[in-house]
Amino acid sequence: MASSQPPNAAGSSTEFRAAAPDRPPRLPEVVAERLQQDLLAQDLRPGDRLPTESQLVERYGVSRTVIREAGRILEQRGLVDIRPGRGMTVAAPDGSAIVQHYSLMLGMNAMTFQQLMETRLIIEVEVAALAALRRTDEDLADMRASLERAQARADDYQVCLEEDMRFHEIVTRASGNPFFSWFMDPVNTCLRESYQDSSAYLASLPQTFAEHRAILDAIAAGDPDAARRSAREHLNRVVSQQDALVSGRKPR
Repeated sequence: MASSQPPNAAGSSTEFRAAAPDRPPRLPEVVAERLQQDLLAQDLRPGDRLPTESQLVERYGVSRTVIREAGRILEQRGLVDIRPGRGMTVAAPDGSAIVQHYSLMLGMNAMTFQQLMETRLIIEVEVAALAALRRTDEDLADMRASLERAQARADDYQVCLEEDMRFHEIVTRASGNPFFSWFMDPVNTCLRESYQDSSAYLASLPQTFAEHRAILDAIAAGDPDAARRSAREHLNRVVSQQDALVSGRKPR
């Protein structure tokens, strides 16, 4: 990583505090932004080590406490991993930070299950259409395998739920646009955590299997209109049964 000047124009953390005496608590955020810029500029890859804490202290002209707090900010963003004895390394992107935010918003009733499903409905319908145009033979084989695994274990709640979400993840991947996966995978993870009534979920499996089969057939046929229609029918049905699937939630 190329050497950087300290985050303030004068090159000193003391001068930074003097120029903005009412904002010292924000200094870790300033350092985190500079560190993030340097990380991106150097095109570092997952697993690459960042400079040591001592090196970062010298580079940015701030205390170890500021560097540690800046590191925690980047860790919360999912950009770095921090391990004792190893320091900071570039994290492998996995969307876990987004999952945490979505889960927190659901837990605090800042958003509802129905709102999350509405978001999924709007996006995933078009994702299915793109998948019909861009899917590979491998994508189709993975969809079929996921559906078959679920059907073979139709009495196992955990297996069926995992394969349900995996099926949708494969459809998203088949769209050929990784941004959709980055957005939809955390949504699906939150939905998986929201399903709590296993009996209601298992009772709806025949519909789920039939709907997944219709989506798969439309994608395999390369028919984007049929893929949209099948995805919309499936997701609308799930929304209509939300009160049975998610325990403790009132009708909205």
